[in-house]
Amino acid sequence: MSTFSYRVRQRRQELGLTQGEVAKRAGVAQPTIALFESGRNKSTNAVVALAEALQCNPLWLEQGKGPMTGINTTSLRPIQVWDNEDELDPDIYVFIPSLDIKLSAGSGNIVWEVDFKGQQQAFRRKWAERVGIDPKCAATMVADGNSMEPRILDGDSLVVDYCQTQVSEGKVYALAIEGEVFVKRIHKEIGGSLRISSDNVDKNKYPDKFIPAELTDQVQIIGRVIAVSGGI
Repeated sequence: MSTFSYRVRQRRQELGLTQGEVAKRAGVAQPTIALFESGRNKSTNAVVALAEALQCNPLWLEQGKGPMTGINTTSLRPIQVWDNEDELDPDIYVFIPSLDIKLSAGSGNIVWEVDFKGQQQAFRRKWAERVGIDPKCAATMVADGNSMEPRILDGDSLVVDYCQTQVSEGKVYALAIEGEVFVKRIHKEIGGSLRISSDNVDKNKYPDKFIPAELTDQVQIIGRVIAVSGGI
């Protein structure tokens, strides 16, 4: 019976690809493919990415079951259940901590810090690079409420780039005003004022907020929201 490593090498050679070409397609380093083919790395966390790169059925690649091809691998994105980051291949995933946001008892302003001690969320590295996530500047928070529907739903996980605190026209930010945290779209108005809007079309329930230029320093920008993930 063939092994996982044999099937990886067999399929790569059938396609006439080098290890480097497969690595580039799968979004991993070339030595990772070499370790798979040698049998020294038996982890199958990368099986979906490998199956896409090798244009084959993930079940065949991992277990030798079913047809080698004929499965639409691009739609297969299994949820990875993990207790420790060491269980996931860092060539495949990036790990993003969460934002700990709370109201300061003294000033009444919002204070926040990145929680590096708690369990982090894992995102596919290829996806993170495609949407522009820099793991050194990224943290997650959870959307609360329906003001940013339909794009952002209540309970969605948001990736916030806390290095981006300068306002760009029309982008979505996590921000705080008078000790309350919001996720809103910010528009720059003539004269230096800001218009803070919700995407929800119900403007009676979610009216725009106008911040005059002389008060914009009271708007705390936590970071720009650059990615959203949630249920369907």
